[in-house]
Amino acid sequence: GCTSGIGRPVSEVTARTDADGVQRVRVEAHSFYFEPYRIIVHAGKPVELTVKNGGVLIPHNFSCIGEQAGIDVQQDVGMLRGQKAARFTPGTPGEYPFFCSKDGHSKKGMKGIVVVVP
Repeated sequence: GCTSGIGRPVSEVTARTDADGVQRVRVEAHSFYFEPYRIIVHAGKPVELTVKNGGVLIPHNFSCIGEQAGIDVQQDVGMLRGQKAARFTPGTPGEYPFFCSKDGHSKKGMKGIVVVVP
C-alpha cells in the first residue's frame, strides 16, 4: 500500500568506504518515502548510491542538487522494482536535500538529506 514519509522516524546510514575507495549506499524508494532518508558521506571521496524502487507500479527518482558541493544527481529508477546507480564526489561539507520529483511525491514526504562531513 501507499504510506506517507511525513512523520516517519529518522532512518540514517553512514556510508562505508570499500577497498576501491568508493562510499557505497543503498537507498530504497517506497510510496512515499526513502529508506534511509538521512545519508552521511565524507567530502572528497566518491559516492555510489544504488537506488531501488521498492514498489511495482509507481515510478520514482532520486534528485539531489548541491551545486556548491558538486552534487547533481537526477536518477530515474523506473517501475517494476527497478534499480539504478548514481555517482558523485561531494566537495563541500553541509546538508543537501534530496527528493523524488515525480508527481508531487516530495510533498507527500518523499525526501531526505545527504549530510556531507569532512
